[in-house]
Parts: sequence; structure tokens; C-alpha cells
Amino acid sequence: MVEYRQSPNGLKLATVYRKPMSVGLVAKICRVSKKTVLNWIYRDALKAFTTYGGHYRVWPGDLKEFMMKAGLDVPYQFVDERQTTFLIIDDDKAFSLTLKEAICTQYPDADVIITDDGYEALLLIGERKPRVVFLDIKMPKIDGLQVLELLKHRKKDNSMKIVVLSGYLDEQIRERLAQTVADEVWEKGKDLWELLRSFKSFFLTAQEVRKPAQRTYSQVSQS
Repeated sequence: MVEYRQSPNGLKLATVYRKPMSVGLVAKICRVSKKTVLNWIYRDALKAFTTYGGHYRVWPGDLKEFMMKAGLDVPYQFVDERQTTFLIIDDDKAFSLTLKEAICTQYPDADVIITDDGYEALLLIGERKPRVVFLDIKMPKIDGLQVLELLKHRKKDNSMKIVVLSGYLDEQIRERLAQTVADEVWEKGKDLWELLRSFKSFFLTAQEVRKPAQRTYSQVSQS
């Protein structure tokens, strides 16, 4: 996207990158070959995700972070338009609302979606592409383990993180969850502030966490 940006000599044209970029565009910006960019991605030096067509894409903010670490002195302007979307899948309405309030306290600009239907959740994941999914195990229609199974292949194509929440975590359930695409397993009843703070590293870009004033979310109800 071309925008007018203020400079000491007045307004001038500047390219401002906002959307995920192809390997070719990244190579052009960094003044290197596509092969070099692919090597950065393969070595996990440059964060990238794959489209459903199997093509790599790089968010502008991740490219900037890579440039800074690699010491690349290349003029580059961007606006990171990634929206932090959370999806809560739980049939316990009271717990879901408490969790939503805790999330919004720490991430004021977040978009928090709640559903108690596993099938609807799968549609929402496809349409809204949440960054973090909170998933209960015991739900009507389709339980959390079935949702995880259906997400097995889809999760490989994006940076979505899945946090399983349950008040029924026996050894057998934990063993089954270890074989799924779940990133974290949380037991209901623990302090939500501590749990939410622990997944700050999930995000691809640094975000400022605002601690709630004189408020804790401990021992929430179990489903």
C-alpha cells in the first residue's frame, strides 16, 4: 500500500506494508534471493505461516523483528494489522464470561468470542482465525477431544494456540490430550490471572499486558 508520509522535505510517497507478504516480496524488500528467504524460514529465524495452498506468508511485524535481530539496515515501514482474537468454547456460561472479563482486562483491544457448540466453534475457527482457543473437554453434541481431532490437520497451517480447560483432568485424560494438538492444559479452579499471564509468549508480536487493579480471578467455577 502506498501512503503519504511526512518527511523533513514535506510529504512524499512511501510504501507501508500491512498484509501478509509472499516469499518473493520479502526477498525484494531485503534485497536477497527467494532461496535465502526460504532458508531463513526453514531455520526458524524468520517466522512464517503457510496458506491452505501450501505457500509461505510472512507478517510485516515478524519481518521487522527479524531485520532487527539480523542487523539488516533496510528502509521498511509497516503497520501490523493482526487482530488478537480469542475463542472460548465452553458450555459453562458463568465461567466463559469470567474468562472473557479476565482476557479483556489484560488485552483491552482483544476480540473475544464465546460459543458452547463444538460444531459452531469449528466454523468460527475457519472464519475468524483466532490466535488463542480455550477449549473445554466435556460439552454437548461434540466434546473437546473430538474438536481437537478435527483440528489436527488445520492447526498445522497457522499460529493458532489451543488451551484445554477442564475440571476433570485425570491421568487418562491427560494421556489422551498429550497425543492431540493442544498446546496447554489448564485445570479449572486455578488463578486465571496467573494462567493468562503464562501464555503471553504465545503471541508473535510483543504486547503490553495491563495488570488488573486490585482484582484477581481465583478458584472460578468448574464445569
